[in-house]
Amino acid sequence: MISTSNKYKNGKGEHYPLIGNFIHYHIVQHKIKKAEVARQLGILPTGLNEYFKKESLQFAILWKLSLALKHNFIAQLGEYVPFPYENKREKALKKELDEKNAYIQKLEIQLETLREMIKK
Repeated sequence: MISTSNKYKNGKGEHYPLIGNFIHYHIVQHKIKKAEVARQLGILPTGLNEYFKKESLQFAILWKLSLALKHNFIAQLGEYVPFPYENKREKALKKELDEKNAYIQKLEIQLETLREMIKK
């Protein structure tokens, strides 16, 4: 008989951040009161402490924690995934940066031309 419980633990040796530690570290580093976080989530402080012990959390819980703590844990965790990903804002910023670099290059050429003209 095959066990269906905790299939996420039966990985191929991949390592992933332990979510409970991740959340707890953020709360401690930013000196946030755990009782206040629990109150915002509508759970008992003991329930919040149980989250800290978990290797994995449901997406809904992670989402609520992100909103309660005003911190994007989902994006932060995404940084640990071993392949690059750009969100819409990053793509827009990259495009803007490329446009500005092209404009700067154009201005540098014009400046060099003006310097040449002044020398003569």
